[in-house]
This record gives sequence, C-alpha cells and structure tokens, in this order.
Amino acid sequence: MAGMLKLGRLNNDSPAHYAATFRVFLTSLELTEEKARQFVGSKVPDSVLCESGAMCVLGIGSGQGESDRVILKRLLQHHSSVYNRVVEPSETMIQKYKALAREDTSLGAVKFDWRQQTAEEYFQTKDDTKFHLIHASHVLYYVEDPVATLRNMWEQLADGGYILLPMESEKGDIGKMKLKMWEDFGQGDRLTTALRFSGDIKGYLDALGISYICENAYVVSLNVTECFKENSESGALLLDFITHTPNASNMPEIRSMALEYIRRNSSVIGDKTIFQSTEETIVVLKKGAKKE
Repeated sequence: MAGMLKLGRLNNDSPAHYAATFRVFLTSLELTEEKARQFVGSKVPDSVLCESGAMCVLGIGSGQGESDRVILKRLLQHHSSVYNRVVEPSETMIQKYKALAREDTSLGAVKFDWRQQTAEEYFQTKDDTKFHLIHASHVLYYVEDPVATLRNMWEQLADGGYILLPMESEKGDIGKMKLKMWEDFGQGDRLTTALRFSGDIKGYLDALGISYICENAYVVSLNVTECFKENSESGALLLDFITHTPNASNMPEIRSMALEYIRRNSSVIGDKTIFQSTEETIVVLKKGAKKE
C-alpha cells in the first residue's frame, strides 16, 4: 500500500532517480535529431519571430538547453540579440547548458541570465522584467501549484507576447494508460501528482480567464522493448518514467497492469515494441491587459 502512495510522484521521490529515468526515456525515442529540431522550432509563433526590438525570453525547466537552442536560433534569424533568462533547478543541467552555449558560436548574440531555482523559487523572487516569449516544456506536471505558476507566467508576459506549454495529452496511449492506472490504484487527488495532462492545464487557464489555442497533437513513438525484459535496468527505469512512479517494476500490480496495457496498445515493428505518447502545445497570447 505504501507504494501506491508514490503513484505519479517520480520527481518528488528522488530528483536523481528521475534524471536517470529521463535519460533512458530520451534514448528510447524513435525520433531523429533533425525531426526533433524541426518540431521544437515549429512551436515558436511567426508573430514572435517578426516582432522588432529587443527580444526577451524566459525558459522554465530548460534542462541542458537542447530545445532552448533551437528556439534561440530561430529568434536570432529575426533579431540582432536575445536576452534569455534560464530557470532550472539542477546544477548539473545548468552546467551542461552553459557548456552548450559556450561551444555553439551561433548563440554569441544571446545574453544568458542563469537562475538555479525551481519555478516556485523563481516566482517568489521575480522582478518587473516582461518577456515576449515564455516557454515551459513539460514542466507543469511537477510544480506544486500549477494555477499559481500559470498566473505568475501571465503576469511576466509582455503585451503581444506568447507562452508555450507543451504537455502530454490524456488522449494519447500513454495518457490513457496513466488515467487507467490512477483509476485502479490512485489515492486522493490526481492533480496533486505529476499525472497532469494538457486537458487539465486548459481547465486551469479557463478558470483564470486566459484564452489559448492548441497546436495539432504530435505523436511521439517510444521503443519500450526493454520494459518486458526481466532484470533489465533500462527497462525498469523506462517503466518508471512512463508511469511517473518510482520503482514501478517492484510493484507487481502496477507493473502487471502497465505492461498489459502497453502490450494491448503497442505495435511490433521488427524486433521493437513501439508505444506512443501524444503531445499538445498550448499557446497563450497576451493581447492586452487581462480582464478581471
């Protein structure tokens, strides 16, 4: 029963363990580097690219900067310089991001402002800077109060600016599996865990009176073959990430339910078992002062 209390709480249990599961997740993606770049870059609205003047960007949960780099390069095609504030709690990730920024000479016109903080810590110490683009990719699963985080992002957004919120959709196979898992084993309020989806974020935005649009759903394929192999360390880590539950492989009921669901809803291509996740990008535009 104690294990059930950790359902959907992978990041809360151990940030280091979460980082290990995320690395395995990245290696399981059936996505070429070029396609990944195109996907990330396509999230930046054209009107942001065409805005003149100094461009200010806020990245929340930027990790080691690979996605940020794509966004910054697109912005630099239309702006002579970019101010980029990076909010990331992991010192290791920030050091990797700094190394990437040093090595990529095409980012020389970017002024970096490094903040080793969680989103909550950052917004507690916020200043009056307004940003033309705020992006928080797959971050709102982990914040303690997503409504407060959305409100704070909105307050730091300049008029005419955009917020990009890529999130997993509850309509995809992995999203449906997580909802089924919570239905079978969850205790308390799902929204207090990391088992949040794009639909939940839309509900929060509706409650705040903030309008948004959703980009077309994007399907990501994962090679989950290792999950079915007994004593596979990478398979166990990947199952933890997919279920967002620490040590899911050591919980027989959760492991059995998850693997059975994956088995029924996956495809076998050659020697690979492929399971799919669906991602939506919620786009918020601040046309002017928010109406009360």
